[in-house]
Amino acid sequence: MSDPAARLARLDRTAAHLAARSRRLSRARLALALAGGVAALVAGESLGASWGWGAAAVALVAFATLARRHERVERARTRLARWRGLLARETARRALDWDVLGAPPSPAPPDHPFASDLDLAGPRSVLHLADTTATEAGHARLRGWLLETAPDADAVRRRQDAVRALVGRTHLLGRLALDGWEAGQPATGAPRADGPRWSDAPLRAWLAGAPADGSLRAWAWGLSALAALTAVLLAVRLAGGPGGWTLSFFVYLVLYLSRYGAFATVFDRTYDLQRAVREVAPALARLEREATREAPGGPLDGVWAAFRGETRPSAATARLRWIAGAAAVTRNDLGRIVLNAILPYDLLLTLALDRLRERFRATMPRWLDAYAEAEALGALAGVASRDPGGTTFPDLAGDALLDADALGHPLLPPGGAVRNSVRLARGEVVVVTGSNMAGKSTFLRAVGVAAAMAWAGAPVTAARCRVAPVRPFTSMRVGDALQEGVSTFYAEVRRLRRLLDAVEAEGPPVLVLIDEMYRGTNNRERLAGARALVRVLAGADAASLVATHDLALTRLADEVPAVRNAHFREQAVGGELRFDYRLREGPCPTTNALLIMADAGLPVEPPAGDVG
Repeated sequence: MSDPAARLARLDRTAAHLAARSRRLSRARLALALAGGVAALVAGESLGASWGWGAAAVALVAFATLARRHERVERARTRLARWRGLLARETARRALDWDVLGAPPSPAPPDHPFASDLDLAGPRSVLHLADTTATEAGHARLRGWLLETAPDADAVRRRQDAVRALVGRTHLLGRLALDGWEAGQPATGAPRADGPRWSDAPLRAWLAGAPADGSLRAWAWGLSALAALTAVLLAVRLAGGPGGWTLSFFVYLVLYLSRYGAFATVFDRTYDLQRAVREVAPALARLEREATREAPGGPLDGVWAAFRGETRPSAATARLRWIAGAAAVTRNDLGRIVLNAILPYDLLLTLALDRLRERFRATMPRWLDAYAEAEALGALAGVASRDPGGTTFPDLAGDALLDADALGHPLLPPGGAVRNSVRLARGEVVVVTGSNMAGKSTFLRAVGVAAAMAWAGAPVTAARCRVAPVRPFTSMRVGDALQEGVSTFYAEVRRLRRLLDAVEAEGPPVLVLIDEMYRGTNNRERLAGARALVRVLAGADAASLVATHDLALTRLADEVPAVRNAHFREQAVGGELRFDYRLREGPCPTTNALLIMADAGLPVEPPAGDVG
């Protein structure tokens, strides 16, 4: 959906044209109805009743033609309104207009190693911004990739290739999004910003249901034979031969009604299935068409392969439409009685539906999985499409655990965000100091988000990036667990214990991100605990960023070779603080807490010196 603002303007012009056309057709229908009625009356009075009925018939045909044309225009208006809604949301993503994006995804589990601290899920999160999926399955898949704690490296590299192949295919992704939103929306109106998403649960439940009673096939043969015998005997009787058809018909009715409960609901079952399949059929058909155009062996084969089998969605849904059409005949009670009296109609439909389910059971789950995969891949491709010059697909290997140039945070406005370069080696601890509001926490989150998105297969906000296999673990927003009777300090202690357990566990190295250790205790004990933890992390199978206000912690760089310092600073100009958000080497030479306190009108005293 490139340049959505310009496309919105074009859609508005088209919508105005369709609205004017709809008004003209509405007026024409009214005028035709009145003129047709008058013409029929005049013709009937002056030329006779037959002329009057003829004029009425002509008017009725003309009115029906106009009504069909008006209905097509209204359908186009509805689809256009939905398309406009999607483009408006795309514009909102680029402008970080969270209110237009609607209801956010649910927060990450509170015990997740990194998702909550890095704003990967929940309100105003990476998932909230990137998620263009319209189905529950697509949303769940995208969420799972972003929150994955132990990704498979080969699978992620294949996923990254697939995402890269979708960048720029705005027509396909836009149409898939529209198909998905139409599947979950009411019959009229633009898509609502807060859902609903289309769910494949009813369809999968039907596929997983028990097959029809095996004896029904034998009953179908027997009852069909009895129905044929009754028809033959009736024909003989009508030709003047002997009777006997009544006995055959009576036996047929008794046997048929004795098992009718097994297939009496075939119309409802067929209708529900057809509705569920009809909702998703346009998206499956679109993917099927794309699969036929793509040569095998490409990066998107994981999606297209599902649509290249002997059974295609278009053929299977056509068969379902045929069964649904046959079942619709029985919606009328009289028609149902007549048809089932002539032959075991509902039983034959039940068996046809069961055969179709067996065909769907082997193919539909793969189609639905491929659809969810395409949606989630498209959402990640959209990240690159919105900021083609500011994102890159990272190399998923390297000597350093993370090495990036011009690294930024995807939740900051792309035009004004300051970017920094960073290199984190295995076993290294970087102590990041700086004043309040200087950018320490945002920088740590930018690093963590880059690692998480890289190993989701997504592009990252950087000019260049390499990320080795890594497991992020954070301790940044630790709050009270009041329902457990746990203080903030003890909650942080437990979190840091889990962090060390992760560092000591087998698996890829850990990317450790800690913001302000032990803030719930006094200065002396906080510094002692922080120094001890940094010593443990130095040389461990991890790369660590530790943000702190404790300048005394920077002295560890003189004692431990694996520890180095970096900092953010500010300038006080005319009593105002100015930040450049640039990461620099070494410990921070400036502080601003007392200036902020004094500026707020609080009493301050000169500092008493460092606590060492």
